[in-house]
Amino acid sequence: MFRFFTLLFVTLLFAHPAHAGQAEAREVARLNNCPPKKVEVFQSLLGSQGKIIYQVSCNLPKTTGAEGSGGPDAVLIGCAQSLCELIRPVSAEKK
Repeated sequence: MFRFFTLLFVTLLFAHPAHAGQAEAREVARLNNCPPKKVEVFQSLLGSQGKIIYQVSCNLPKTTGAEGSGGPDAVLIGCAQSLCELIRPVSAEKK
């Protein structure tokens, strides 16, 4: 019985929770009609309920004229543990 609890304790001690990364953020962007071009960490929230927010730049076709006047060209995607979700579309900063 003691060996069982020792083995259980050691297993739980070294078990790491699964965390979603850039690949999952890219897939969420792709599912929301934003072909990903660049993925950056926008914000990282620490703690027991940690969350990473990614800014994914969209690879949109070039537009000319009045219709190409600055709509959202990126999305914010929040990932907590192994799940990612779309937060909102944003306009990426032009450098």
